[in-house]
Amino acid sequence: MAKFITITKVSIDKLKEVQEYKELIPENNSYEELKNSIQQLGFLDPITVNTNYEILDGYTRYRIAKELGIKEIPVEVYQTSGREEELDIIASFNLKRRHLTKSEIILLIDKILEKKKELMKKVEELEKSSTNDKNLGMHPQPSAREEADEIRKELEAKLPPDNVIDNDTIRRYVQIKKEAPWLTNYIGDPKNGKIGIRTAYDIYLALKRKNLLDLDRRIPKSELKLLLTTREGRKIISERDDLLQLILDHKMAVSQAINKLKTEEKLAKSKKSRAKEEEDLDETEEEEGEEDESKGRQRELDENDNEEYDFVGEWQKAKEEEEKQEAKQQLTPQLNGQLLVKQEVTESKTQNDFLNDLKTKGFAELPFEIALIKIEGKCYAINVGALRDLEQGLPEKWKGLEAFLNKYSIIIPDEVEGLYVIPWKLLGRCNEWK
Repeated sequence: MAKFITITKVSIDKLKEVQEYKELIPENNSYEELKNSIQQLGFLDPITVNTNYEILDGYTRYRIAKELGIKEIPVEVYQTSGREEELDIIASFNLKRRHLTKSEIILLIDKILEKKKELMKKVEELEKSSTNDKNLGMHPQPSAREEADEIRKELEAKLPPDNVIDNDTIRRYVQIKKEAPWLTNYIGDPKNGKIGIRTAYDIYLALKRKNLLDLDRRIPKSELKLLLTTREGRKIISERDDLLQLILDHKMAVSQAINKLKTEEKLAKSKKSRAKEEEDLDETEEEEGEEDESKGRQRELDENDNEEYDFVGEWQKAKEEEEKQEAKQQLTPQLNGQLLVKQEVTESKTQNDFLNDLKTKGFAELPFEIALIKIEGKCYAINVGALRDLEQGLPEKWKGLEAFLNKYSIIIPDEVEGLYVIPWKLLGRCNEWK
């Protein structure tokens, strides 16, 4: 059993990090608060070490001390019989502090149990090599139920009585670990960009239904993290097979799929809001209509009492305006027609010259800058000016282009509604020749 030796102050340079211990403890989500506290009040809790000054507990405080340039820090020294006792100390200290989520607690206990099994295996291998006993060290793989029982017993032994973790949460975690072990790397505190066990289990079930438990081998880690740790990413996994397939086929980045989903949600929300406003407006108009009808009848009665309306004068004025307009139109149709024909001929000639130059000379001068892109074996020219309009949120003139580019996910909806991100580097551009 581990034995407490003393509390003392030592040089920070004397302390040693143990990577396997450091990896057991999740990052503290109150890092800045702890740093401010140490800066103002000093060390309230000493760092726990063994007799070799290897750090067992307090890696966050150790890192802060180095950042602040603290030269000496208080330590609690424990004498242990080896790694197994040190793992128990790590578990005990972290579970008592209550800063871990339930998901992080289960993860910590499971990691410690795995470390203990590794240590036991190494001991048995040494005994096996010294005794030549081939059967020594051979253990059947525990079932999911057995593993869940191991974790539960360890939790009962180390957690305070008022901190209870239900068996279903433990069972879900073990199920994930058995069938999609890579998914446990993303379990932790959501404040640190992780997901809880319940969320991870829902993802596991969705992936299992779709035969995608090997998702970690099908897309890059950075893309996978975005897919798992964002609300929109998880919605793509569970509900949007169309977007998920594009991601798997590497035709769309996860960020693009998320932006597309956000845009669709905003449009749906906007339509729903407009429909509600129109419904409220219809009800208001119906009520006002009844009132206006009553007022209208009264107005008619009042107007009949006034002088007779000058219908003849108004008719004469309208007739004069109409005659003026007809005269103007008779003077200009021939000129307008000539201008229109001339414009059409000029545009047609320019287009024909462009195509003829390409066919006969092999090159042609363009009236504006274009970008080139190949889609499904066909080459398309795109007006750069139109792309810049879409980029700046001016799609009115380019509805056809907007629909075409959205269809093939060439442009990406920006977080600001109505704007687009243009992947200029992926487009064939006209650059000055030097």
